Amino acid sequence: MSFIEKHNSHYDDMLKLRESLGYSVCLNPQLIRGLITFCGSNYTESNSITKEMLDDWLQNMEFKTNGTHNAAITMIRGFARYLKSVGVSAFIPGEEYSVRHIRYAPYIFTDIELTRLFEAIDSLPPHCSSPLREYIVPVLFRMMYCCGMRPSEPPSLLYEDVNLKNGEVYIRQSKGYKDRRILMSPDLTNLCREYASRMLSQKYFFERSVGVRISAEWVTNQFHWCWRNSGLPKRGNPRPYDLRHNFATRTLMRWVNEGKDISALTSYLSEYMGHSEFSATFYYIHLIPERLLKSSGIDWTRFSKIYPEVNDED
Repeated sequence: MSFIEKHNSHYDDMLKLRESLGYSVCLNPQLIRGLITFCGSNYTESNSITKEMLDDWLQNMEFKTNGTHNAAITMIRGFARYLKSVGVSAFIPGEEYSVRHIRYAPYIFTDIELTRLFEAIDSLPPHCSSPLREYIVPVLFRMMYCCGMRPSEPPSLLYEDVNLKNGEVYIRQSKGYKDRRILMSPDLTNLCREYASRMLSQKYFFERSVGVRISAEWVTNQFHWCWRNSGLPKRGNPRPYDLRHNFATRTLMRWVNEGKDISALTSYLSEYMGHSEFSATFYYIHLIPERLLKSSGIDWTRFSKIYPEVNDED
């Protein structure tokens, strides 16, 4: 068996093991397979992935962001550890392979932008290379906006994870390998019922084809397509993740307008969004217009002391 065949077989076994244990599978299998192909093609005499091979591969890669680079290192580190666990020699990249992540400035939509964006989402036409996208995309992006879900979470939902009777959604092994349950609004639950009635029996709630879930790249492409077709001017760089950011900030702004105690309610928002640290939730308070906070008599300096800089996308 060649280097490429052997390592691809090990990678397949690792994915099967992760899935059997209830963990999410790798969202970007092409990355690991690309590394395997590169190593097998350029280092024909080697039987294992070495530091030299990884360094060479990284020099040939162009990552869009530091976060993407770090995600790739995390996936490679996990695969290398699996190889070691089954008796195969492999270099495990240390923390020095990670690069400093600079927090992306969230894009906060105006009411007009949200309206026009969802008009474009709802008018998405069929496409031969993306069957049923005109049904998938409106539900997918509403889940992200109305429930504050991470872009990686809806594609990972199994069909059984969405309770169409009571609107409960079970999110498995998301960031930090945390499970959580959230509730959808009655309107969103009804939309999910209508969507499910159009779909054939399936493994994942969102599938590109039978048994094949949609990818993070597909989600990003559909979002950008909808933004372009909304006719909105591009101020900044809106991304699917910004739907989650807007859920958080608009929830907090609604509480402020209603005169509710943000300090008492933030823990509920933190649990709903799956934050492991309150600082990740308090971050969103800094995105609320300060005039709103001051008008409600909230001690802005108190929250400024609570919130430290967050270095990762939560």
